Amino acid sequence: MKKITTLLSSIAIFCATIASAQQKAPYSFSHELSEKAPQTLMPNRDFTKDIADAIAFEEAGNYPIFAHHFDLSITMENAGVWTTLENGDRIWRINLKSKGAMSSCFFFENFYLPEGSTLHAYSTDHSKVYTYDFESNQGNDLFSTEFMIAEEQVLEYYEPIAAKGKGRMRITAMSHQFRSIRMAGACEINIICSPEGDNWQNEKKGVVRIYVVAGGGAGWCTGTLMNNTALDCKRYILTAWHCGQQSSATNLNQYKFRFNYDATSCFASDTDGTTNNEFTGCTKRADSNDNGGATGSDFLLLEMTSTSSPSWWATTAYFNGWTKSTSASSGGGVCIHHPAGSNKKVSTYSNTPTSVSWGGSVSSTHWEIKWIATVNDWGVTEGGSSGSAVYNSAGLVFGTLTGGNSACNNQSAGDAYGKISYHWTSNGTTANRQLKPWLDPGNTNVTTLASGYTICNSTGVSTIKLDDEIKIYPNPSSGIFTLSFLGNAHENKIRVMNVMGQEVQNFTIEQSSSNEYSIDLSTQGNGLYFIEVNGNGKIISKKVSVLK
Repeated sequence: MKKITTLLSSIAIFCATIASAQQKAPYSFSHELSEKAPQTLMPNRDFTKDIADAIAFEEAGNYPIFAHHFDLSITMENAGVWTTLENGDRIWRINLKSKGAMSSCFFFENFYLPEGSTLHAYSTDHSKVYTYDFESNQGNDLFSTEFMIAEEQVLEYYEPIAAKGKGRMRITAMSHQFRSIRMAGACEINIICSPEGDNWQNEKKGVVRIYVVAGGGAGWCTGTLMNNTALDCKRYILTAWHCGQQSSATNLNQYKFRFNYDATSCFASDTDGTTNNEFTGCTKRADSNDNGGATGSDFLLLEMTSTSSPSWWATTAYFNGWTKSTSASSGGGVCIHHPAGSNKKVSTYSNTPTSVSWGGSVSSTHWEIKWIATVNDWGVTEGGSSGSAVYNSAGLVFGTLTGGNSACNNQSAGDAYGKISYHWTSNGTTANRQLKPWLDPGNTNVTTLASGYTICNSTGVSTIKLDDEIKIYPNPSSGIFTLSFLGNAHENKIRVMNVMGQEVQNFTIEQSSSNEYSIDLSTQGNGLYFIEVNGNGKIISKKVSVLK
């Protein structure tokens, strides 16, 4: 089965936070306005039939459907009500309702909030409020509100007299959730857990939950922010083609990319995710056009159309590196994903991937991965994990998830990941069927590209701030590694752990003018190890692979 799922594992996950740092309540909460917000009611629809049709559709092996998008074309000029205050400021309001919706949200085009203005979306009982302002503009005229557990919401736009006429928006759709979806499996491991997630806290910041829209329905997949050799800050998201094979250009404008959706603690539930860092809208750059992997490697490369860089972006824009090597790497690694649309999870493998096919008609398009038990449980993949990246021991992406049989009740089963090496040029001869033109635009022909946090200057040129304070080489090795410090080493505490989180070495490097030290793991078995350096006010972790 393909690892795709539908909304919503628990809609409460959306309602934990206000969308903006600005907490000012809607004006109408404390002032009586002369008119009520006029209501626009979505057309009646037989959702009982939709549910039955969706179940039958999924049982036939097709895209799962969970919600319906009502198409709209509502502006502040053709609907709602304006109220002018005594000081010249203005308020625009509209009430939108879709009977029976388990949750709802709104999508916009031609969207812009001027400085000083606010847009609130709130439930009619005022129990839930989302607040948006100038910082919410994405630079692409697209926007979407948060899902709210409500069938009826009010939108209230406040515009100060100094910004009169500068605000604009067109509501293009209302999403109506008509099916509830299960939670992520109980065996899944939150990425915040130690030791499983300890060495993947950078990589996770480039992993996104994707709200996929196709036709009139929607669901969840996982994607990864990818680096490219031009280092030009292009916001490329790599996922699986079967996630978006039915999506039109209009649908792509309603995709949501949520960063930083992490649990607050190792054993926090799906409802405990924090931080709502979202962008709306994308353009398709390339795909495998292979019926979801039946004749190819099942990849989809999207470029987010947002150009804004809110404050959280500087510490979140981790552009994951990759390898297009055709050889399987040993030493193990992880997959970071959003099963069932839940907060971010991590699954661990230690085997050397084997070359397989998906669908059987074309050989060697995918890598097979089998997961292992770790300290906190035995993570697998599920619906919603589709498109997620698998990382090798060096932290490089080498595949994207198509599907497989792993599950919490079948943890030893394998999953198939479309190969980056096959994505590269093997799905077709044109740029829209290859990764290479996008991830290696300068035709450098490098086999690997490092990951890093990227900061763009005004010309779009980037500076990658790699974690260069400590280097470990050679990696992999037969067991002898050199630990090299960028500057002179001060007192550093060193811990070495195996993939199960068990400590195998623990020692202290005293303050010295030397900047290179040897670590001997030659008595340890083959596999992935984590070297943690604690000193100079910070902890830095590195992954190494012993291969004899």
